[in-house]
Amino acid sequence: MLYERYSQLFMRKGNCMKEKIIFLFISAIVGTVFFSACGGGGEGQVVTPNPSVTSITSGTVMYAKQSSFTVNGNYLGGNAVAVTASGACGSVTELAGGTSSSRTFACKPDSVGLVSITATAGTTQLQQASFTVPNPQVTMVTSSGTIVVELIPEKAPKTVTNFLLYVNDGFYSNTTFHRVISGFVVQGGGFGADGIQKNASHPTLELEPPSVTGLTNSQGTIVMARTTTLNSATSQFFFNTVDNNPNATDTSSKGTNLDTSGGGYAVFGNVIQGMDTVKVIEAVPVTGSAPNTPVIIRSVTQTL
Repeated sequence: MLYERYSQLFMRKGNCMKEKIIFLFISAIVGTVFFSACGGGGEGQVVTPNPSVTSITSGTVMYAKQSSFTVNGNYLGGNAVAVTASGACGSVTELAGGTSSSRTFACKPDSVGLVSITATAGTTQLQQASFTVPNPQVTMVTSSGTIVVELIPEKAPKTVTNFLLYVNDGFYSNTTFHRVISGFVVQGGGFGADGIQKNASHPTLELEPPSVTGLTNSQGTIVMARTTTLNSATSQFFFNTVDNNPNATDTSSKGTNLDTSGGGYAVFGNVIQGMDTVKVIEAVPVTGSAPNTPVIIRSVTQTL
């Protein structure tokens, strides 16, 4: 009806083709405005895409050292996705620089075994991944060669944690093996290359003796040194160069029984590479128990 009225109006004014074109153009505009005003086409409605996780990856995961985990996916920004940890890590903190497609989280494992990272959106689990926290390893570079030690936190957690505090502080760099006794031990970690004793930077350590841990003072083990006071260990350690745990029924055993002597000495790891270096240090010329030429510990680094 509207079209017919407009058509008659224009026809009465001359039935001009130009006027017909103008009429059609105006009709199109009016129709579009009317359709939009009525909500046609759904303009103005914002649809939030559902987040998704394609993978959870990690860097090197280390006991007692910050380890990172990256959640990758789509629409991960804001509070859309929550990330939690369980197992060897009780919680995670988010690192700066995340995007809607990649967010990185960090934790410091306090046990060996598995750490699980879970990403959720509301009550929906998007993805979970588990990573292994291995026994920590440290690499000791000395003037006589390199020694790699695997630590055993599951058996001696306090002792391992204490040792790693000094390692990761860089405390052992440019120290010496100041006490060498052939057929017994090589000891270091307390004196600088200048011969001056270093002050401990952490509290004294509660003894974890072999009678508790089950770790025995056999050849190739690393052990905390201490005074005659049981809970007096700080930074100094030694390597057993022989089995210092003689058994009365084993006539091949030699050395002092450090498992029981004076309450025992805390074993917390084993040499897994470089026992030949330990033996080289054991053989250096000494005066008393002090090497005639200093054996330098150039660095001790947690490498796993």
